[in-house]
Amino acid sequence: MYLTRLAAEEMLYEHILNIERGKAIELSECLENSTECVGAMELYLEKFNEMLDILRETKTPCIKKQPLFEWNDRNSSSWIFEQCRIKHTLHKMLMNDAKKHFDSCEYKKAHLLLTRAVELCKEMLNTEFVKTPYIRGMPELQKEHALALLFRTKATYCYNMHMTKTTPAVALMAYKLAEISNAVWKRGANPKYAAKLKAHYHFAVASTSESPQEALNHITLAVSLHDDANFAELHEGIMQKNEQIHFLTPEDVPINLYTVESAFSKC
Repeated sequence: MYLTRLAAEEMLYEHILNIERGKAIELSECLENSTECVGAMELYLEKFNEMLDILRETKTPCIKKQPLFEWNDRNSSSWIFEQCRIKHTLHKMLMNDAKKHFDSCEYKKAHLLLTRAVELCKEMLNTEFVKTPYIRGMPELQKEHALALLFRTKATYCYNMHMTKTTPAVALMAYKLAEISNAVWKRGANPKYAAKLKAHYHFAVASTSESPQEALNHITLAVSLHDDANFAELHEGIMQKNEQIHFLTPEDVPINLYTVESAFSKC
């Protein structure tokens, strides 16, 4: 964050560009205010893209001096590098705000933010530009990282959708997307999150199934994967009924995971 603030203080577009001075000053102001909220970062991205289009269409020299954009202890004069930084930062802000709404059970508000976050992931995955050796190794610029981020974001999108109405199929999709995300980018893997989503899938099946065997299988797996009061309550009820009436033994539930191709088709 320190480097980002420092860059914002030093990056004055009107000192870099010799065209569109008014738009350059406005862009500098947007950069300075960009970290205040999602709306401010969205505005900076919008104005940055407008300026990028102008630069692409302008045939005469329009740069006074090369900019030096900074991101995670790296710097580059590439405008696409800065565009990637904006999108990654915006994605983090969207996910943070979505989590706040999710924790407050405001799933519709979270849905809007997560929809935008998925769109950004697709844009970042499709971004191509020439990278110098200095920035080429950045995790955020690797295709595998971008793909894993897309899968994990879509998993959270599905998880939020599932919470609006208990839907085993959507909960299963969330888990399988989280699992393939972990496989694609092992350095950033989050097995606990995948296990939590898997547990929610099993709970969803157990709470909606009319089959005593199926309900027992799934709730047993749910409580083994994640500590949750609702899971424990349903588990206790199913176990009591099983000990009094059914006398069944819990069985494993195999799950066929996504390939990268099948996961991508869900996004």
